Amino acid sequence: MEKTETPKKKNDSLISFLKNFKLLTGSVIVLSIAVNVLTLLIPKINSRIIDSLQSGNYNRDEGLMLFLGVTTIILALTLIQGFLSSVTAEKIAAELRRQLINKISRQSFKYVNTVGSSKLLTNLTADVDAVKQFINQGIVFAFAAVVQLIGSIIILLSLNWRLAIPILLTIPILGISFGYIFSKIEAYFTKAQEVIDKLNRVINESIVGSALVRVLNARSFETKKFVVVNEEAQGIGTKIVIGFAGLFPLINIVVNTSFLIVLGYGGSQVIDKTLSAGDFSAFFSYIFIFIFPIIMLGFLAGNIGRAFATYKRLKEVIDSEEPDVNGTISKEIEGDIELKNVTLELENKAILEDINFHIKPKSRVGIIGPTAAGKTQIFYLITGLIKQNSGEILIDGKPVEDYDRDKLYSQMGMVFQDSIIFNTTLRENIAFRNENMSEETIWKAIETAELKDFVDTLPKGLDEKISERGSSLSGGQKQRLTLARALALNPKILLLDDFTARVDINTEKKIFANLQKNYPEITIIAITQKIKSIEDFDNIILVMEGELIATGKHEQLLKKSLEYQQIYNSQQRTEE
Repeated sequence: MEKTETPKKKNDSLISFLKNFKLLTGSVIVLSIAVNVLTLLIPKINSRIIDSLQSGNYNRDEGLMLFLGVTTIILALTLIQGFLSSVTAEKIAAELRRQLINKISRQSFKYVNTVGSSKLLTNLTADVDAVKQFINQGIVFAFAAVVQLIGSIIILLSLNWRLAIPILLTIPILGISFGYIFSKIEAYFTKAQEVIDKLNRVINESIVGSALVRVLNARSFETKKFVVVNEEAQGIGTKIVIGFAGLFPLINIVVNTSFLIVLGYGGSQVIDKTLSAGDFSAFFSYIFIFIFPIIMLGFLAGNIGRAFATYKRLKEVIDSEEPDVNGTISKEIEGDIELKNVTLELENKAILEDINFHIKPKSRVGIIGPTAAGKTQIFYLITGLIKQNSGEILIDGKPVEDYDRDKLYSQMGMVFQDSIIFNTTLRENIAFRNENMSEETIWKAIETAELKDFVDTLPKGLDEKISERGSSLSGGQKQRLTLARALALNPKILLLDDFTARVDINTEKKIFANLQKNYPEITIIAITQKIKSIEDFDNIILVMEGELIATGKHEQLLKKSLEYQQIYNSQQRTEE
């Protein structure tokens, strides 16, 4: 397999990118040229046979063998060319997908959220397929068209230059027409791919939220959303088709007019015996060879335009600026965390302002506050998924950005609000980063997450396959599974983002007790809405509207923080 390295100075065009596959693309081009040069010989052979029949000097065996020999070679070369062009297209598509996924995996959390999963999915599928289709068909046909066009022009002029003039006059007429049409519809090729992004997003939302759509009887609303985007896609596609619709009638008018002139003038030359019947027959054959690549380019124009437009979209992702993550610290961490004067803005909106707190190693800290207080963003800052606008985030006294990211993440476990479950076995969901993880490590994590009873009920145990998005699991089971996954890393820092929201209070207490017993060396930071879950923690941080309101133990906060008292009292009344 040919390997390509992504250079620091990126290629700007699809043609430049193809230079990385010189051997394969060169072989396909050479074969395409060879096939079409040989194809140009067929009318000459037929002309020779016709003229020899008229003169009575025809050698049937010689003519037949020559014809069969050339067509056999053409067939063999065409088969090899087809195979090589398919292999080349697949290799180039694989390389594009590799570059895309490598870039996406190195990109920041913010970048992926901003661009959107729908667009990135379109890049990896429809956009790459458009380029692949061009490689598989467009390159071969394009070079075939050039060879046939140039070859037929030379032969037409050599046969009878006077007859060739009306045919050659079609070139500037059709060239100007092609240029005008492309200038009008070029922008629609990019829009056509962009509308696929929208379709993917609407379809994905409808499928993921299918249960909610049915419960709320919102099918008509979702259908309307799809219809709007679908009609937009139809409109763009129609504009492209309309743009090309006038091209083929124009080709027919120009070509048929030329045919009529050649037929009248050439026919009179045959009658006058200034042109042989064989040459006249060959001349008409070469006219068809001359016209065919023009028609072929008309058919290919859409694919070519789409390929170049989609490659620009791919390059936007491949050439996008990566976050600066050149940290070199790769030591084992203790779990000491400190935020100093941290301020965060996202999309020109203040999220956190002047946040200061210190979390000691092996301690348990709860973060509480109302919805949209900025609690989850604190977790993203600690992990380096997003970067603060000002201030410092320190782990063991060192800025988080100074750490080697892979080494740091191998020592941090995070359980998100949304349980991310993969369509694979239970074992692989837990041992996500290490396929050689020991049974002891896995079962320790399972027991701590209070998941053992559930695993014991499964026919295949840990080898039971989980359905897509974990649809076969309850909300509580999914959250406990993601906790087991985080614990299986044996992390030094464990970040829990409201992970017990779907777990009853008794199970929640057991889980926290298990954590203290089985993982006493871990620094635990838990975001929660329920004070009862964290009232025995070493420290509690109250955050409201992006500001740190108070910190301290449960008893201390009840005495000194009015806001904390209000939250506690409201929850007490709810429980009663």
